[in-house]
This record gives sequence, C-alpha cells and structure tokens, in this order.
Amino acid sequence: MPKVYPKSYCPYESHVEIRKRRKIIVYERRPSRHNNTTVFFYHGAGGTYRHFEAQIAHVLSLGYRVVSCDMYGHGATAARAAPRHMFTFEQFCYDALTLFDRYSENERNVLVGHSYGTSLCTLVYNERRSRVQKLVLLSGGGPYALAPEKYSIFSLPTAVLSCLKPLILKLFREACFHSTPRKAALQDGELLSIRMDSLRHVMQGQLWEEGDEAYHASLTCPVLLAVGKHDRFISLQDEISMNLIVPGSVLHILNAGHLLPIECAEEINDLLESFLSNDLSDHCSLHAATLYLPKREKAQSNESTV
Repeated sequence: MPKVYPKSYCPYESHVEIRKRRKIIVYERRPSRHNNTTVFFYHGAGGTYRHFEAQIAHVLSLGYRVVSCDMYGHGATAARAAPRHMFTFEQFCYDALTLFDRYSENERNVLVGHSYGTSLCTLVYNERRSRVQKLVLLSGGGPYALAPEKYSIFSLPTAVLSCLKPLILKLFREACFHSTPRKAALQDGELLSIRMDSLRHVMQGQLWEEGDEAYHASLTCPVLLAVGKHDRFISLQDEISMNLIVPGSVLHILNAGHLLPIECAEEINDLLESFLSNDLSDHCSLHAATLYLPKREKAQSNESTV
C-alpha cells in the first residue's frame, strides 16, 4: 500500500492564494513525457489531495500532467480556525473553478473527484464543458441536489463535536474501509485532515439546489462512476440511479468501503488507465448506461441464469 503522507518536503507543492484571503496547497507536476492532457483531482470533505497519491503517481507514469490541491481548511491549510461562510459549497466551487482556469492549458482536461469532490467536478464541467474531456466520479452518490442534514451529528455545537472527536474518528474509519488491514493503515490525522469546527461548517454549508437529476442528465462527456459495495455513506441504489441518469456512463461496483482511492488503489488505477486511454469517437453513440459488478458477484449472476 502506498504511503499516504510522506514526511519529506514535496517540491511540487506550493501555497497559492487561489482567491483573495483564501490560500490553498496546490500540487502540480508534469511527467518527463507529456501528452498534453491534464488530470485534475478534487478530494472529499475532510480529506486531502494525498488520498489520491496512488492515482497521481500512476497517472504521471502514463504521461499525464497532474494538478490537485488541499481545499481551503483541509490538509496543510487546516491549522487555523475560519468563519462558517468560508466553507460553503459556493465558496468551494469558486475555488475549484479558479484552480481549473489558472492551471488548465488547453481543452484536454480530465476531472477526477471523490465524494464531495464529485459535485465540484460536475459543476466545473458544466461551467467549462468545452475544455473538459472526461469525468471520473468516485463514491459520489445519486444525482440529487446537495442539502445539509438537519439532524446529523454535525448539527451539534462545535464544543460537543470536539469532545466526540475520538468517537467520530472511529466511526469514520469503520465507514471508510471494508478491509480490516486498510482500517489500521492510516493515522487519524491522515484519515480526517480537517479541524472539527471546519468540518462542521463544511457539512452545514453543502447546499447546491441546482445539482438535481436534470443537471446531471445534461452531462455529455464520458463519465466513469465507481462505488464501494460496502460504502456506509453512499447508497448503492443512489449510485445506480446516477448511472441511469447520466447518458452513457459506466459504473463499477467494487468490494470496498467509501475511500476507494486508498482501499482499492490498484483497481482504481487500472480503471483510470483504461478510461483515460479510450478513444472518445464512439461516445456519441452511447445511449445506455453500463454497470460492472464485482467479479465474484458477476460469476454468481451468470450461474443463476443458466
């Protein structure tokens, strides 16, 4: 398993003022042989770009330029407290668009998102669709508008959440991984890389009324979907609904939990490699969604039909 948090200094990281008074960590690296395509990675709520470390290394080895970031208040930018209005979905969207506009070099761009980051990818595509070739949405859920949960644990006061932090981390770890060895592989700060008060603001600020079925049905580029069969945050039925709504999308159901980029690093790498290398000329003729089950389930399904 790749080490998620290398302790050494990374020369490809830089502190960037993405917008006024909003500094984030940006990771940019180009391979020795560049094929003029850039892959952008957007992590989930409470995460860090380092959750994509295995995918970043693999994509670079294939000749793609990579751009990713720790979103505001996440990862290396999570040290200071900030007011609630700095963590709304609208603010993160402006950051995601600014990052794309500043670092995209042509029309050959691919967006990869995990969890909360899939909504950012979808919005960036809708706003810049002439410059985005493909979308990869991992553990993103159904084609529904975002809204904060009224009675979730994150509706509790910050002081209470701080007291409950050990329990929250334990529950989060259980929900993120299906494989027991993977659960113990990450330190708490590596798994949830955000302050409790900031995480509360993120969860309470995830309001996106436009992101409904009609919005997702308008996606016209190739879309790769993947979800863990044992994901406790994302309903399998919701992901299948996304697969049915998005024209020509491909859904892979993996034997894993929520953090696919880490728990299924090799499988995600293989899916990315295949998806990135596929010719786009046939996509316009795709009308039906495609679903891929885990290998074991697929074999059982074939036996039951005999």
